[in-house]
Amino acid sequence: KYKDKDITTNLLISLKHMKLLYNTFTQETSNKQLFKDINKLYEEISDMQQQLFELMKQKKWYVMQAEEKTKISKAYTKFANCLEQMNAS
Repeated sequence: KYKDKDITTNLLISLKHMKLLYNTFTQETSNKQLFKDINKLYEEISDMQQQLFELMKQKKWYVMQAEEKTKISKAYTKFANCLEQMNAS
């Protein structure tokens, strides 16, 4: 039998996948009205995902851990370097 935590975890994963697919679909849509319709669904899925994420945090099913400042700084530097390389191209 599945517990509530298992169900919500699976739902969160499903919403993440759906969001990815809808994002790709909106990028590749050539019809403006279809883009608007799909984009609206994308936003609704994003809202559902955020609400579920917040619920999981409240129930302590999704625990966020603070990261060391040095790791954050390294990640920022790596991102900044990638962005700089992209802009240079």
